[in-house]
Amino acid sequence: MINMTGNFKLAERRAFDSVAYSKLYPEVAESLATGKFRDPWEHYDQVGRDEGRLLCMFDETFYLRTYPQVVDAIAAGLADTALQHYIMFGRGRGYLSNLQAARPPNAAAPASPFGGLWIDGEDTYDRIKGRLETGLINRRQADLLEFFVTNGYVILPSAIPAAAIDAARADLDKAYTGGFERLRFEAASIGPGFIPWQPAVSAHAAKALDVHHFSPAIRRAMLAPPITEFLGLIFESRALASQSLGFLRGSAQGSHQDSAYVTYTLPRQFAASWIALEDVSIGAGELFYYPGSHRLPDFTYSVRYKSIAEARRMGRSPEEVNPQAHQHVQSLDATAARFGLTKQVFAAKQGDVLLWHADLVHGGHPVSNQVTRKSIVTHYCPKHVAPLFSEVQRVTFHEHDGHLHTTSHYRDIGPIL
Repeated sequence: MINMTGNFKLAERRAFDSVAYSKLYPEVAESLATGKFRDPWEHYDQVGRDEGRLLCMFDETFYLRTYPQVVDAIAAGLADTALQHYIMFGRGRGYLSNLQAARPPNAAAPASPFGGLWIDGEDTYDRIKGRLETGLINRRQADLLEFFVTNGYVILPSAIPAAAIDAARADLDKAYTGGFERLRFEAASIGPGFIPWQPAVSAHAAKALDVHHFSPAIRRAMLAPPITEFLGLIFESRALASQSLGFLRGSAQGSHQDSAYVTYTLPRQFAASWIALEDVSIGAGELFYYPGSHRLPDFTYSVRYKSIAEARRMGRSPEEVNPQAHQHVQSLDATAARFGLTKQVFAAKQGDVLLWHADLVHGGHPVSNQVTRKSIVTHYCPKHVAPLFSEVQRVTFHEHDGHLHTTSHYRDIGPIL
């Protein structure tokens, strides 16, 4: 059974028809004129919903008569009312809210103008059910996909065997004791840019950049079968691991969306994993996320770009883009709260894996100097998609069990085998 609560308010926003709402309720214009509400949606969200107002011209009699499947769906508990069914399912099927309604050119298209994976379409729940019924996926896989579509993440408990975790953790410890001479770190509290190892990186929030390039054990963990199986379901392709970050402690990074910083030729066709290399205790800089936040409205840079890098590539200056980046991160917690999304914390056990959507709002709590949070973060895309750093530098792809991995940091040396 699909849990609708996480996405329903966001689905309402996509189904909302501001023109129809204003026609249905002319008095709303007075509230807008006084400045009490910024737009019709805000009026509906703050007042209209509780008052039982319709968010579009919805003809329940027409809808139930025209689409017999709706009656069965309500009987099965997939929706409580015909309008609720229209918001969550009917729109994405091209069903009309009334006989005179205009049909979208492609009602099933992703809500974002930047596209996405097949799981971002408005008819995704139907497509998952179809794949299950035709034997393309099994019940376990269907449940994972439905959860990911609704929440923007899945957790794979104990996905990585203990022996593989031990080997990966040993190489992460090696990295943070200077064992990989060419490895570079990012640690803003120590210095700007990418720095070589120094003892201070072990005491601060730091990232070991593309540590997988030096560690076969870490590559085996980040491309372990449970991870690549799920990536294959959402990518419909083998995976390319384009970036990894090795953490001894937490990231201490506030709420953000990866799509603003991690860039690909298709800006929403990627996902990420977080692998726990040890049990994570509360207070150790644990990961947090907002379930359902991958469906928030897009934040755009310089009006039209999904990422900072793309805005800069097209000639936007740092003076223009940097304040927008600050505005973006500062707005996310409030935006999530406005749509009724609540923060959750991932207190992982060793071997657990969190996989998340390109647009899931997430971050890391402040780090502790006393407790470690050993983990590996990896960003992946379908192997036919390209990371944008390949457009400005020569990139080599390396094979691992049919999947690929690469790096943007170590062009002159091959991976350790």
